Amino acid sequence: AGGLGSGGGGYVPPHLRKGANATGDRMGGKYERDDLATLRVTNVSEFAEENDLREIFERFGRVTRVFLAKDRDTGRAKGFAFISFADRSDAAKACEKIDGYGYGHLILRVEFAKRAT
Repeated sequence: AGGLGSGGGGYVPPHLRKGANATGDRMGGKYERDDLATLRVTNVSEFAEENDLREIFERFGRVTRVFLAKDRDTGRAKGFAFISFADRSDAAKACEKIDGYGYGHLILRVEFAKRAT
């Protein structure tokens, strides 16, 4: 009674429901982003702030998200950030121009982010 696969009216995960996307549906919202238009910035100064990075990258197009990794204990930047653009061509322009740019006594390295696995 009530065993797996017994055909009763039990719970069916959303991705297995009739007509559902086999890979599952995205919830969207502010956490949904286009990884194809996201840049990974490394060699960021520990004194950097998200607003500083936004100002640097906004010259190339609409920035939709800035994530600056920070140490929980000290509150200082960990040395890398992710910058998401609304448009991939703007991200490509920024990548080309900002890679090698001097900021906070360091030379920024910029590349397209690799998809999280």
